[in-house]
Amino acid sequence: MTEPITGVVAPVVTPINEHGDLAVDRVADSVAFTLECGCHAVVASGTGVQETAALAPEERKTLISETVDAVDGRKPVLAGVSYPAQSVVADLVSHAEDAGVDGLLAMPPWGMPPSHDAIVRYYEAIAAETELPILVYNNPAVTVDMAKETMLAVARIDGVEYVKESSRDWQKVGWLLERIHHAGHAEVFTTMDVLLPTLQAGGSGAVIPAPATVPAMRVYEAYRDGDLETAVRAQRSFGTFPPDEVTTGLTAVCKAATRLSGVDVGPPRPPYDDVGDDGLAAIDAWLDEQDVPTL
Repeated sequence: MTEPITGVVAPVVTPINEHGDLAVDRVADSVAFTLECGCHAVVASGTGVQETAALAPEERKTLISETVDAVDGRKPVLAGVSYPAQSVVADLVSHAEDAGVDGLLAMPPWGMPPSHDAIVRYYEAIAAETELPILVYNNPAVTVDMAKETMLAVARIDGVEYVKESSRDWQKVGWLLERIHHAGHAEVFTTMDVLLPTLQAGGSGAVIPAPATVPAMRVYEAYRDGDLETAVRAQRSFGTFPPDEVTTGLTAVCKAATRLSGVDVGPPRPPYDDVGDDGLAAIDAWLDEQDVPTL
């Protein structure tokens, strides 16, 4: 990877079959849908929407390899190497390097709430294992919510080049943009809900799963081209995604939307809930409004 990643970074949703097992034969289709919706880079097995915490390390390795093969050099690939045990993280880093990824994504460890010092040591150990750029991913829905001071300390580690903040807390986002991004420590990414204001404040983009990447690409490209009216109109699309009829969370929504778009990635991995009939209808209507591609 010769150029820094900016724009829309898309986690590829994890296909699960009717038995609750990883559907390896459907990974390439999930990648194809993600690329068709548009993005500047993809993530393999790294985020909450990819059901990372519900996957065994060997399944994670399989997803990393299969995603790299399916992308086939068309976009940079970041591999998720998060895990509560540092030894497993090191093993995932080694596998990701062998698979030919362009960078690593790491959430802090989950389980026992880690202290500030433990989180810093965790990322220092990852950086010591690799020359690949690291994206630090703060996702309180899966792990601990890192304090902004902790994120700043981690961003100062050599090898950490990107930080993703998942909160919609603009005070925190603004603090991170000023002290991490504009201070030159790392690029700062946020979420779809605050993509446009992130770009306006000088941030790099957002980490967003397909098919929400369709309006996200419109936001990014319109803003880049100086068309603020179009960017605002596209940003408003996130006000109805996920639809109000859905209460099962973003993972279930994205998997249902992918299925409705012609790619069978299955439901969330048991025991987690899928969307109901009302949710499916609302998601289908949103897909039509956004002109999301089908495969």
